[in-house]
Amino acid sequence: MISTLKTGLSQDVSAIHTECDSLIARRARRRLDAVVEYFPVFMAWLVEPFLTESLAPRVETTILSAGRIHLYARILDDGLDENLPVYRRNLLRAQPLFFEAVQTLAVLYPDQLESMTTLIRETVEAVQQDDHGTAQAYWGQKNHHLLLAPLLLSGNSAAYQACRPGLSSLIALSQAGDEWRQGRLFDPNERQVFLSWLSGALSSNQLQPLLTHGWNSAAERIVREARQLLTVLDF
Repeated sequence: MISTLKTGLSQDVSAIHTECDSLIARRARRRLDAVVEYFPVFMAWLVEPFLTESLAPRVETTILSAGRIHLYARILDDGLDENLPVYRRNLLRAQPLFFEAVQTLAVLYPDQLESMTTLIRETVEAVQQDDHGTAQAYWGQKNHHLLLAPLLLSGNSAAYQACRPGLSSLIALSQAGDEWRQGRLFDPNERQVFLSWLSGALSSNQLQPLLTHGWNSAAERIVREARQLLTVLDF
C-alpha cells in the first residue's frame, strides 16, 4: 500500500509541477516531494485496521483518493501562504486532480457525503481559527482532512468514532513537531498549554480504543512522538 500510494502521488506531483528553473520553483517541488516521501507511512497508521496482504480495489482507491486530497491541501496551503506565481500555477493545475479525487470518493461512498463535508468544514474552520495564533487546540483539527480515509473505510463506525480523538491527537503531535522546528513552543505559557493538552492525548481513554480496534501503530506513534517532544522541550 505504501509503495502504491507513493507511486501514485509521485506521478501526480510530476504532472502538476512542471517548473524547476528557479530557486523558488525548486523549493516548491521539494515541498511536494516531501508529501510523496513521508505521507504514505503516516497514511498507513491512519488506515491500519483496513490493511490486508491483498488490498481490495475499493480500499486501494479510497486510500489513493484521500492521499490526493492531502496533496491538494499542501498545494492549496502553499498557494495561500506563498502567493507566488509558481505556487499559484501549481494550485491551478491541481484542480482536475482534486475534482477527480472528490468525485471518486462520492461515487464509492454516497451514504457518507454529509460526513465528508462536515469533516472538511471542521478542517477549514480550524485553519481560520489557527491563523489567529498557535493554539494547540486546532493543530489536529486543522488537518482533519487526513481522517477521510479511516472515516470512509470504517463506514463512520462506532469503533472509528471511539478512536477519532486518538487519531486526531496523532495528527496534532505531527503538527506539534513542525511547530517546534519552526521555532515555536519556546514561550513558557505556550509550553504549559501544550503540556496540558499532551496529558489528555496520552490518557487511556484515547490510547486504549486505538489498541482495542486495531490502530496499534497509531497508539505507539503517539507515545513515541510525545516522548520526543518532551525531550527536546525539556519539560
